[in-house]
Amino acid sequence: MNEEPTRKVMVGGIGLPWRRDLDIGRMLIGEMELEMADRAVIVEDLSYSAHRVMHTLQEHQPDRLILVGSMHRGADPPGTIRTYRPTADFTEDDVVAMLGEAVGGIIDLDHTLVVNQYFGALPDDTVVIEIETGDEAFGVGYSDEVEAALPAIRAAVMAEIET
Repeated sequence: MNEEPTRKVMVGGIGLPWRRDLDIGRMLIGEMELEMADRAVIVEDLSYSAHRVMHTLQEHQPDRLILVGSMHRGADPPGTIRTYRPTADFTEDDVVAMLGEAVGGIIDLDHTLVVNQYFGALPDDTVVIEIETGDEAFGVGYSDEVEAALPAIRAAVMAEIET
């Protein structure tokens, strides 16, 4: 019998502890880890500098990567879910600046995506689930808008796992 090869899927959450909506990627994947274990998914908290994320991706070598996190873009209302594939819309100067900031402690989706895409660490099949923040203050819990979007965010993550 010919069995279809199993794809290695990783779900990575990026968040900033104690920064309310900015912590959703880290918190959400932690809460969903048991659901994802039933699907043989690698679950990783990738809430560290972009160059360290690169080493984790090189170690696991996933075929599909689903990154979950939040950013304030200001173009959409808080709680808006954006699902997209990363694009190479950056210059080498952008990479140098972001790598320097990442080494200095900046942790977010943009830095992770740009640095890892530039160095070829992102799998070709990478998708980002990004939530527009409503509250980035120090504290725990989410803004009302992000809290209301949690079921849809969870559904988006599970739908991408099944794709």
